[in-house]
Amino acid sequence: MREETRKKLERQLWLQRAKKIGIGLGIAALIGLFFLYEDYDAHVENVRVPGTVVSVGPLNTTNTQAIENGLSVDVALENGHLVNVMVLKTTNPQVGDHVQITEHRHRTGRMTYSWK
Repeated sequence: MREETRKKLERQLWLQRAKKIGIGLGIAALIGLFFLYEDYDAHVENVRVPGTVVSVGPLNTTNTQAIENGLSVDVALENGHLVNVMVLKTTNPQVGDHVQITEHRHRTGRMTYSWK
């Protein structure tokens, strides 16, 4: 094999290897960013927020046990937001009750609410 042909072949082989390495590094970076986001979302600040029960209804789910034990409650917060929380029937929420719910502020900006 001529020297010039051998150099071209080696260059092509290295380019193919570099492409595969680049793709592998890109995939690894995406996986790392996913885990970083998940970790970031797992850090939560819990804040008690006052509100008023607006409506109480059945829990909309396919889990039979959850339907038997839970309720879906709409709560109007003092800051004007209307949120929906799941509640055990044993708490017996009534429309017009003043309640304290927990606002979970995730570092990613996501906000969730629970009845605690």
